[in-house]
Amino acid sequence: MISTRDEKTSVHTFRKRSKDAAVVFVHGFSGDARKTWGQFPEFFLHTDGLADWDVFSFGYSTSLMPDIRGIWSAEPPLVSLADLFRTTLGHSPFDKYKALALVAHSMGGLIVQRALLDDGLKDKTTHVILFGTPSAGLVKSSFISFWKRQFRDIAAQSPFITDLRSRWANVFADEPPFAFHTVAGDKDEFVPRRSSIEPFPEKYRVVVPGDHLEIVKPSTEKSLSFQLVFKALTGDSSPAGLWNSARVAVEMRDFRKAVRLLEPHKEQLDENGLVQLALALEGTGRQEDAITLLKKIRKGQTDAMGTLAGRLKRRWYAEHRKADIEKADELYRRAYAIAVKKKKPDHDQAFYHGINIAFLELAYRKRPRAARSMAERVIDHCKKIKQPDKWCAATLGEANLILGHTTKGLEHYSKAIRLGAQPREIDSMYQQASRIGALLGDRGLLSDIENLFKEGAK
Repeated sequence: MISTRDEKTSVHTFRKRSKDAAVVFVHGFSGDARKTWGQFPEFFLHTDGLADWDVFSFGYSTSLMPDIRGIWSAEPPLVSLADLFRTTLGHSPFDKYKALALVAHSMGGLIVQRALLDDGLKDKTTHVILFGTPSAGLVKSSFISFWKRQFRDIAAQSPFITDLRSRWANVFADEPPFAFHTVAGDKDEFVPRRSSIEPFPEKYRVVVPGDHLEIVKPSTEKSLSFQLVFKALTGDSSPAGLWNSARVAVEMRDFRKAVRLLEPHKEQLDENGLVQLALALEGTGRQEDAITLLKKIRKGQTDAMGTLAGRLKRRWYAEHRKADIEKADELYRRAYAIAVKKKKPDHDQAFYHGINIAFLELAYRKRPRAARSMAERVIDHCKKIKQPDKWCAATLGEANLILGHTTKGLEHYSKAIRLGAQPREIDSMYQQASRIGALLGDRGLLSDIENLFKEGAK
């Protein structure tokens, strides 16, 4: 484990490789930048899927010693610590990162919340995970708060807690611009769940085994606390996506920015804006909102029709609703017909919708001959594209797999990756190629697909 300490900024560095994303641990009251977290940082350093995340721990002045001037220095209030944290993340090395994941314990979660309410930090934060944080304050802090200013801030109904909850509700009233989890220990008697998780909507609440200290000291990588953080950072990525989870986090931040810019004007968006907003909504986990939005498409908007069909197809994978896949098939066929019947055929739209029709012929209709027939037409459309891009290459890959030309298909997929496909795009290509390999029952092909995308995603 690489571990260094910068005394000036109270930052421990566990890994620094100048990547785009970093995770920052923040300890709690009387905690320590290293000791609080046990093996948590070490698991980060040795887990596939997290290799592209730099790892730091932020430390600050806090102890059980009473604040008595002339004997011990009074430790800073939480507002000052929040300012210190925000200022630290605004300077080197943190200012170069495009995405930050903040993992906090106990009082550290209050510092993180307060820092996020000011401008700047929330714009580059992609994940916030709070373990055992007294977000509604602590009733039992009254005695020690006489001696400790930090505990006066933590007390229930204190000016700090009251202001924090009011401002958080105003700033993040609809939904935080980052993936958010608030975690309680099932044996935590220090911070009860009414303070740690109940101040937030149910969809953000998580309970893990352990008391107040155990929940941030996972014994193995299989511990629920570590798995929670791991899955939050890697999302639902396939094996291809796991190698790029840091870049996915950067993209997710961009999706949230797109949602903030476009959603207030969703009634006035043109077709391109509608598609971009739908993709951004899905990229932030709001699949149902994306589907609802796309149902407003107007006649002839083939790109939006295909995007809606794609969202319905994905929901079919997860929930197997027949109505979803039937509607997706109808939309793809209608959009394909519009694209080819134009006075000047739209080959870009034709190959996009055509390959999806071919796939559904194979996966849903169980008509391999029809699938191959459409795959051949798709290849013809791709040949007529003046400037083939990564999606044209990926489509040629899929069409050739359907036709049984596996070597040629894999070559086209490799080209698609080389043409600059982003992590989520690579993941989408991988998912589709793998489904075809599974439908064809070719284990060798599945292995080749996995190896190709693992290598390409690095």
